[in-house]
Amino acid sequence: MIGVKGGPVQLVLAQRSDAQLIHGLKREAFMPLYEIYRDDETSPVMDTVDKVVCQLAQEDTDYWLIVYEGRMVGGVRVVRKKDANLISPMFVLPKEQNKGIGSAVLEQLFQMYPETFCWRLVTIQEEERNCHLYEKMGFCNTLSARKVSGNMTLIGYERFFKESSGEG
Repeated sequence: MIGVKGGPVQLVLAQRSDAQLIHGLKREAFMPLYEIYRDDETSPVMDTVDKVVCQLAQEDTDYWLIVYEGRMVGGVRVVRKKDANLISPMFVLPKEQNKGIGSAVLEQLFQMYPETFCWRLVTIQEEERNCHLYEKMGFCNTLSARKVSGNMTLIGYERFFKESSGEG
């Protein structure tokens, strides 16, 4: 557990029975971005409960609920691949953002998966706060970009650790 302003952040491994909860948290967290970009193709807002159930059932996936001050405030999915771990998605409810929760979650993930040599994720290039968080946490822009719409571009980020020790 890593403390942030206002209290500790905990990650609790989600179970299949948490699918509805995850779906609701994810929908609430991503709705402000959906309202800006109206992205029906890639927005997590468009995911169904059945998709979350399928993700929870995947053997290579760990889905974590983010708990802050005793409240469920978001989630993060880690997909364990042979060459890297993929974060897809990570989300915090809008009213809980800007409290250091995202940084604390990433720090915990790095500690929880010390064998991971490379972490990967995709985010919206136009969302400067997201990009700033990932860059502050040691991720580098992979320079891969995909224009999804006239006002939205998805970009990749990676963070490498030396000799899979969990130390960047």
